[in-house]
Amino acid sequence: MILNKTYGFTDGTLSAPQANAMAAVIEPLMSGNGAPWLLYGIGALIALVLNAFGVSALAFALGMFIPLELNLPLLVGGAINWFVTTRSKDPQVNTVRGERGTLLASGFIAGGALMGVLSAALKWQNVSFDYSAWWQNPSSELLSLGMYCIIIIYMVRASMRARA
Repeated sequence: MILNKTYGFTDGTLSAPQANAMAAVIEPLMSGNGAPWLLYGIGALIALVLNAFGVSALAFALGMFIPLELNLPLLVGGAINWFVTTRSKDPQVNTVRGERGTLLASGFIAGGALMGVLSAALKWQNVSFDYSAWWQNPSSELLSLGMYCIIIIYMVRASMRARA
């Protein structure tokens, strides 16, 4: 409720692509209007073709409608997972490393979500910080990229420490 009151879901400030996709599928069925069965059929056909070629239809569909700023971290996470789960000849060690990486990534996701809610709660209470001058500075992008690289290195090293 705080997120909706602070940012709003309908004006696009706080986008929710998964929720909007589900709403687009369910709305015609619930409102009594005709559902776009031809489009559903085309989607099912595409899913069957993807499965025939060994491509996950769900991953493909998510990649199609999630914005690039959300897709790129998913791609980097997949590369990290591939790296840490293919370094050992022992499959059990690789599995443990992958599970540890998943646990670490889940913690980062949960922490980011909690900080987003905290940020919305502060803004909802009219507590705001003006970072516009810092965001305009090119050094902010370099610092962000550097911190992102540090997080990637941490994820790889922490995952590789796991032993079976």
